[in-house]
Amino acid sequence: MPTPDQQRMDAISDALARLVHQQDEFAHRMGRIEDALRLSPMQSSTAPPPMPMAPLVTREPATDAQAENWRAAYDGPPPTPPGPQISAPPLPTAPELPSKQGLESNIGLTLMNRVGAFTLILGIAFLFKWAVDNNWIGPGGRVMLGLLAGFLTIGGADLFWRRGQKVFAHGMTAAGASILYIAIYSAFGFYHLIDQGIAFAGLLAITALTAALALRYDSIAIAALALMSGYLTLMVLSSGEDHPVFLFAYILLLDAGAMVLARLRSWRLLEVLSFVPTVLLFLAWFFTHFKSEKHLIAIAFLIGFYALYANSSIHILLFLAQLFTALAFSAVEDKSSGIYFPLEIALAVAGLAVADRRRWRTAVSVAFGSFWWASIWWTTGLFHALRLAGERPEAFFGYFTIGYLLFLAWTPWWVLVRKEIARTQDMAVLALNPVAYFGISYWLLNPNHHAWMGLFAVALAGVQLGLGYELWRRQDPAQRNLPPVLLTIGVAFGFLTLAAPLQFSAWRITMAWALEGAALSWIGSRFKERRMLAASMALFVLALFRLVSVDAWIYPPTVPYSIFFNDRFFTFALSAVCLWLAALWMEDSKELRLAAYIGGHFVMLWALTQEVLGWVDRSAERDNLVSVETISVSLLYAAYAFIFIGIGVATRSKVNRIAGLGLIGVVVLKLYLFDVWQLSRVHRTIAFVVLGILLMSTSFLYSRFRGMIDTWWKDDAPHS
Repeated sequence: MPTPDQQRMDAISDALARLVHQQDEFAHRMGRIEDALRLSPMQSSTAPPPMPMAPLVTREPATDAQAENWRAAYDGPPPTPPGPQISAPPLPTAPELPSKQGLESNIGLTLMNRVGAFTLILGIAFLFKWAVDNNWIGPGGRVMLGLLAGFLTIGGADLFWRRGQKVFAHGMTAAGASILYIAIYSAFGFYHLIDQGIAFAGLLAITALTAALALRYDSIAIAALALMSGYLTLMVLSSGEDHPVFLFAYILLLDAGAMVLARLRSWRLLEVLSFVPTVLLFLAWFFTHFKSEKHLIAIAFLIGFYALYANSSIHILLFLAQLFTALAFSAVEDKSSGIYFPLEIALAVAGLAVADRRRWRTAVSVAFGSFWWASIWWTTGLFHALRLAGERPEAFFGYFTIGYLLFLAWTPWWVLVRKEIARTQDMAVLALNPVAYFGISYWLLNPNHHAWMGLFAVALAGVQLGLGYELWRRQDPAQRNLPPVLLTIGVAFGFLTLAAPLQFSAWRITMAWALEGAALSWIGSRFKERRMLAASMALFVLALFRLVSVDAWIYPPTVPYSIFFNDRFFTFALSAVCLWLAALWMEDSKELRLAAYIGGHFVMLWALTQEVLGWVDRSAERDNLVSVETISVSLLYAAYAFIFIGIGVATRSKVNRIAGLGLIGVVVLKLYLFDVWQLSRVHRTIAFVVLGILLMSTSFLYSRFRGMIDTWWKDDAPHS
């Protein structure tokens, strides 16, 4: 057990150690304040008063081991005492205001360094070219001098970097790497001192060295300057000879290095700096050296090019790479060969794979647009040439079908397999894919197979309906994604609408549109989708337009036909029935339901009017023709109005009752304003008597059922 004196000494040692620690903390805080205020030691006397000290922490008496530690700490640097510590919050650093001297330094150091390095690279390239033209040094000596100058420049740059002149070292490093590029490329492409394998290995080594230096110095400037120098080497030192294998391998090597550095350091600028010169160099080669026998080399390059930029982190580069590759395939490959469309289909598959793997919303649209754009380019460029040559362009129809099925499968894959929500781009592909496919297929097939085009449209509609049904059936009823289902159904009915005039003629088109409108109204009511109901009404408007402009004039006055048993009446009657069925199903839309119901009666009344007038025209004497036609139409309308009112009373339908009364009003006006002046005495008498009887019968109905009708109106009135 320690003695009381020893315990007192331990306590004193503990207190002294804590006091020394607090004094050290105070000095540390004062130093930070001085740094923040930029005060010199001589000025510190005017510093503001110190921050409040952290309160002492009450602890238990120190043990022997702790006391020994305190003594050792007292003799040496002050230790951090145990227990919770309270540190001062970091003081804000005063912002450094921009100055003219800083701007001047940035221009003189950074900007001049970059421009100077780039200018030096061009100067050395021109010097090599000048040395060749004047034969100053042998080819081997020129290459060796270039290699030596490049390595010495890189070594010197590293020395400057170690001494702290990092910006200057970055420019020197880029210049040295570019000199090495120039030397190796000259040895192969200009002096023919080495073969392609050695040159490629040398360029690969320089690319790896440049990437390592850029990573070591953490400098995008080195990577960018060396990269651009590598591309400029091809243009500055070009001798006009064509070495496509080496050229494309060299370009892809630079591209790969740029993509690796961009991925490791998030230097996205390198992706753009590599993409633009790559496209330009390919186009320059294509317009100056491309021949049909070199198509496989070009295709290999394009595949490698797409493989690199399909992994780009920049969306627009992926879009441009997909489109450029698709169009380039069209340019380098014979469109009538068996390899062109497999390439385009493989490219579309790759685009969809990228969309699936990276979850990019635009990737699907890019792949879709590239494929069908290339297909349209093929169609417009080769279709007429094949026909003039006596070949059958429909032989390529199968390739378009594969492309259509490929993009058709995307939506069920995304929605049913991936369990994702269909996005705007997915919906656009779902809607436009069958349109593009049918348009190109119609162009190919119509000249020789016109009779089958309507059935082809029906088949496409069937495929779309089947897809819509599967999307609806295989989704969880509680979480169904209805927009793609409704869209496929809408597209299907669009093709059915198109199929009618393609496959049918005359009145058959109208019947097809009317039946389609009724079917679409049933589907819209089933899915509670008002837009489908509106689409069905649009189809009925088309059918009504044909009824008025075409079908009503099927039979000229001199052509005999059977009353009620003819194509015209059948067409009108079917259209009216379809409108009534649509009105029956449109329970959730009162406005559309009323329009369809009244429209059906309008069509039916028109059909009956035409049949009555046709019968009168063939039966009545010429002298009484106008009178018989007038009285027949008036009596028909009056009878139809009476039936309207009777149905309204029997079914408690105020719509029918009001429509009947309105139609009777039209008949009365017609009778008093027109018929009375046109009819003969006999026909006028008959018209007034029959119409009077119908009017009295109508009055009797309202007298007999007045109480019930008033009650119905009260029941139908909205409750407050």
